[in-house]
Amino acid sequence: MAASLSLCNGFGYRAYQRVRCVVLLMVLSIPAFVAAAEKPLLRIGYVEFPPYEYQNDAGEAAGSFIELSQRVAEEAGYRVEFVYLPISRIYLFLQQGRIDVWPGLTGIPMLEKQVIVSASHPIRVELAAWFLGDTPPLTQFDDLRGKRLILISGYTYGGLANYLKGLDDVELTYTTNHRSALDMLQRDRGDYLLDYVEPIKSTPGHDSFKGLQHSFVRERIAGWIFSRERPDAVRYRDEFDAAYQRLRERDGHSTDFSSPAPGTLPGFPESLVRQAPAGVGE
Repeated sequence: MAASLSLCNGFGYRAYQRVRCVVLLMVLSIPAFVAAAEKPLLRIGYVEFPPYEYQNDAGEAAGSFIELSQRVAEEAGYRVEFVYLPISRIYLFLQQGRIDVWPGLTGIPMLEKQVIVSASHPIRVELAAWFLGDTPPLTQFDDLRGKRLILISGYTYGGLANYLKGLDDVELTYTTNHRSALDMLQRDRGDYLLDYVEPIKSTPGHDSFKGLQHSFVRERIAGWIFSRERPDAVRYRDEFDAAYQRLRERDGHSTDFSSPAPGTLPGFPESLVRQAPAGVGE
């Protein structure tokens, strides 16, 4: 390409030579365009879960997990299209194969037979019980009994939402996002808010809630979740795992949260303490 540009500069005073140079440049550029077009396209769904994944002010996918997913996909030889969806639609699109993959949290029972999860787990997040004022911190899971809890609609909390729904001495109230959940907590619509630490800390104005504190509930790990409805799901998974390992070795990083097992609040239900190899969810 550089040689052809030099040739053009040398004979640019002749009109027909200029035309020939333009044609030559176009011909030389064709292989790059063809190579890009030949790369398979992956549709990656994402949700509002800052700072890991979210839609920025320009309407584009952003966040640390989005950036990592882009790098891994490119390393594996794929083009990507990011699709912004509510969490319930992510579940549906995975079930239907309308997206190929979602960078999300593992361990939701409702999809365990419908998805394939990467062996790589680059992110670990903490689920907490948030509270204000004189509300006491949690010391064990049974401290939630007899309390009013605020939950985010669509989140399964790795099966915890359904478990709590089955308790007759727990009152559940739902809202749509992290900010409205904090507002409800401030208006005394609940004793505790169940939400993840980093998304709450990424919520604008969260530090204006005086006396806001949180107690640890459980850890969750994140990976790449592939729809079984896609014919090449296993290949996608294997190539993502291999690409992520190459990037780890190349960048000198050792981050992977496959072990030790994520921690939980004392007394947390044993039936929910598992890392389902084919589960996903918020």
